[in-house]
Amino acid sequence: MGGYRRPSLPNAVARQLRQAAGFGCARCGHPYIEYHHIIPWSEEQHFRPSDMVALCGNCHPAVANWARDRQYELKYAPYNISQGKMQGALDYDKRTLNFKVGGTRYEETPTILQFYDTPIIKCRLDEGQAKVSLVILDETFHQVLVIEDNVIRFRVDDLWDFEYGHRHAVARRGKGDVILRMDFRGDEAIIEGRIFLGCDRVDLSPDRMTMPRGMQVAGGHVRQCAVGIQIGDPEVALPVRCRLS
Repeated sequence: MGGYRRPSLPNAVARQLRQAAGFGCARCGHPYIEYHHIIPWSEEQHFRPSDMVALCGNCHPAVANWARDRQYELKYAPYNISQGKMQGALDYDKRTLNFKVGGTRYEETPTILQFYDTPIIKCRLDEGQAKVSLVILDETFHQVLVIEDNVIRFRVDDLWDFEYGHRHAVARRGKGDVILRMDFRGDEAIIEGRIFLGCDRVDLSPDRMTMPRGMQVAGGHVRQCAVGIQIGDPEVALPVRCRLS
């Protein structure tokens, strides 16, 4: 005999709550969040964003016991919004350097994509844990999103949505505009999105990498190389106007 099941939270409501909290827990800023009813579901069955707040699993139980007025104060002064940025560790338990980037498999290749002398996507093993670093630039060379050894940071007003779940993350600059998708749930760590290198764009689609001047790489397997894809002369420093800060 089936029991009652609460309806799933609508995607649009979840996104609105993430945006309102700066894509992290309203109390501490952590990106792995849950959705708390300030007016409890047991009191009123609703999915009103005005009466809900994004919280991480650690802060959720404590905030749920606060007085209601204090919960609303937290909702309207979330940590990441006050800081103007989101920063937090991506908790990926990945123990091998096996990646699928733009449809090509990279195995034990510490620098997957390099622009002149500067690594754009790289990885390393640290005490048995895979650490990923990458930079997402826009057309004006502004750093939209940076990951350094699995620690991600970005200004909250640079993204339309950042959705983080267990071992996967998606960053969007607008509806349907995915700039980064990371999925570490399988044997291979999948990285997709789009990156600007100088004035040129690199698209990392599920089946291919499209580089400047229409060059494409698809379906390959790169193993035990120092650098997978090199764009520009590696002996030449990145032009000052494009230098990563």
